Formats: sequence, structure tokens, C-alpha cells
Amino acid sequence: MAASFAVPVLLGATIGYLALRQAPHIIITLSFLAVTGGVLTSVVVEEMVTQAHGGPTSYFGPLLLTGGFGLFALISVYVGI
Repeated sequence: MAASFAVPVLLGATIGYLALRQAPHIIITLSFLAVTGGVLTSVVVEEMVTQAHGGPTSYFGPLLLTGGFGLFALISVYVGI
């Protein structure tokens, strides 16, 4: 059963590669970093912080958080950090 967890990961990696193989390198890097950072931060906030479950859940929160990571990545590339 534990080996079956590899199937979605490999499938997702294959689909991601096929979708982004013609994209410029900077777009791939920035989109990957933004999505990964937003998802990991959302997981930490939603699952590890008990106060996050105290109020109503918004669907826009994780999207805005991921968008913020993307904006930060674009600004850091523009500035040259």
C-alpha cells in the first residue's frame, strides 16, 4: 500500500513535465517555487496551527497566499536578488 503513493507523484510529475517542457526556464522556476511555497505554508497553517480552525474557512486565503509568493518571486527576480 505504501508503494501505491508513488503513482500519483509520478503521474503528476509526468503531466507537469509535458505541460511545461516548452515554457521558458524562468517561468518554470518561479511558478514551481510559488506553488510549492504557498502549498507548504497553507498546510502548516491549516494543519499545525489549531487557531486556524476556529473561524470560517475561506477558499481565497490559500490562493492569495500562493499569489503572494509568486509576486515576491517576480519582484526578487526583477530586483536581482
